[in-house]
Amino acid sequence: MTPEKSLQIINEAIEKSRKDYEKRGGIPMIIWGVIVFIVAIAVWITFKLTGDVKWNFLWFCIPVIGWPVTAIYSKRHCKSSGNTFISRFLGQIWGTYGIFATVLCTVFAFVAPQFTGYITAVLLGFSAVLTGMLLKNSYISIGGFITGLGCTIALLFAQNADVPLFFAVASLLNLIIPGIMMNRKAE
Repeated sequence: MTPEKSLQIINEAIEKSRKDYEKRGGIPMIIWGVIVFIVAIAVWITFKLTGDVKWNFLWFCIPVIGWPVTAIYSKRHCKSSGNTFISRFLGQIWGTYGIFATVLCTVFAFVAPQFTGYITAVLLGFSAVLTGMLLKNSYISIGGFITGLGCTIALLFAQNADVPLFFAVASLLNLIIPGIMMNRKAE
């Protein structure tokens, strides 16, 4: 086998992996996006009503709800798809995001809770950009850039009480809408 043929086979395998992921990757994005959206709105409402920063601890509901729901969905619907290069790499990107977001939220909840939403939203945007690049999906990448840059700018001008609204919008831009678009494309 020639080196050119080997590269062609590798490229074809990666492209097949990308297309396979796009057929089934929309639902997990929607699941996480909806959970993030609901929690963000809950944090915003409770903080607005009480003014108590302790409501930021609601952010921890995201992984507590998201991981089991995703595991149940994957167990029921993703048996035949296998563990491909793209799905493994995207799992690593979003797993890393989850670890960083959880650790940073834990630290900042005690040190500077007003920055929790900004930092995790910027990380969300960064993870979305990487996802869009890997899937060759410019909408996901653009949504990620808008989120990352928008939250950085918002940090300078917005009131802390409205940070959860930025995160709710970020979940729409980076998870829910791209997930719906992937599902429509797969149909």
